[in-house]
Amino acid sequence: MKKVCDIINAVMFFGFIAAFFVLALVLPKEDFSESENRYLAELPEFSAQSYFSGEFIENLSEYMDDHFPARRNWISLRTRLELLQGKKLVNGVCILGSPYEQMVLIEEEADYDTVDKSIAAINDFAESIDAPVYLMVAPTAAGVYADVVPDYSGTLDQQELINYVYENTSDSVSDLDVFDALKNARDNYIYYRTDHHWTSRGAYIAYVESAAKMGFTPASVDRFNIMHASHSFYGSLHSKTLYNGIEADTVDFYISNSKTVTLKRTLSDGEYVGSPFLSSYLSYKDKYLSFLGENAPLVSLRSDAQQMKMLVIKDSYANCFVPFLAENCSDIDVIDLRYMTNPADYVDVSEYDCVLILYNADNFATDTNLVKLNLIN
Repeated sequence: MKKVCDIINAVMFFGFIAAFFVLALVLPKEDFSESENRYLAELPEFSAQSYFSGEFIENLSEYMDDHFPARRNWISLRTRLELLQGKKLVNGVCILGSPYEQMVLIEEEADYDTVDKSIAAINDFAESIDAPVYLMVAPTAAGVYADVVPDYSGTLDQQELINYVYENTSDSVSDLDVFDALKNARDNYIYYRTDHHWTSRGAYIAYVESAAKMGFTPASVDRFNIMHASHSFYGSLHSKTLYNGIEADTVDFYISNSKTVTLKRTLSDGEYVGSPFLSSYLSYKDKYLSFLGENAPLVSLRSDAQQMKMLVIKDSYANCFVPFLAENCSDIDVIDLRYMTNPADYVDVSEYDCVLILYNADNFATDTNLVKLNLIN
């Protein structure tokens, strides 16, 4: 009798698995997951070579994972079950409870070989040009909330990394340390709750903290009309967990009421000239794109501020920071080394009065693109 029950249980189990396999194959497929903000795996083509190499099985497993029936519900359920078990770390995201109600992206280690190469490239670049060079390595929420992130998360020590970078830059590089200013303001919604970026308020605090060192008088907050552009932003960290227990984020535009600021960028269907705040992206899952638009090799801002030309070399943390600089600089060119092979094809560094390099700490810890600075001259 026990043997019969075992057979029935085995048949039911494999039948259940087979049913889900068939459903995953025949149900309508999505190419892009709006909730996770990424493209899903495609059904791999079978060949004897890919099968015996293991590549087919690996790719098929990814496909099944991505197209599992009701997958989003299962991910959300798994997140909630892990939180009920007392876990705070889910799929590389630490979910902080009261009083912060914050998601924090966890990066576990820095590649110090890469960091050293980046520092060397920055030093060589700064020593080879006449214009002053400023460097800001901005902490993410993981750095600012490090004391409340569980030790077992193994998160990168951003304070240690930032100190290491600044201690090893040459005298030709002026360091813009905003860590303490952001940490002191961390109760004031300076990072999105569900995204890995800082908010406009966080970027403004960094701007005020760094302006004097760059020779600017920062614009006071009353020189901006603060537009609450969206109250329904669920960002990149929500995409990784699909956890809805934290309130959606608000996207704020700090619109200058004393300067006219214009963004210029080249699109696939022509050139965009208009506001640096692109409201059309507020209908997207990734509403952070409303700051300067999608990542591009080069974008430019022009304003009626004092005549000064600045080059900004950046990652996406700069996107909501750069519009504040337009209060002080008339011409700002913004390049993203991740999207170009040779930056000299886009800019002539001799044309600029100053250069700002702005990366967040997580990116600086692993990014391999800063060595391209050697190609600018």
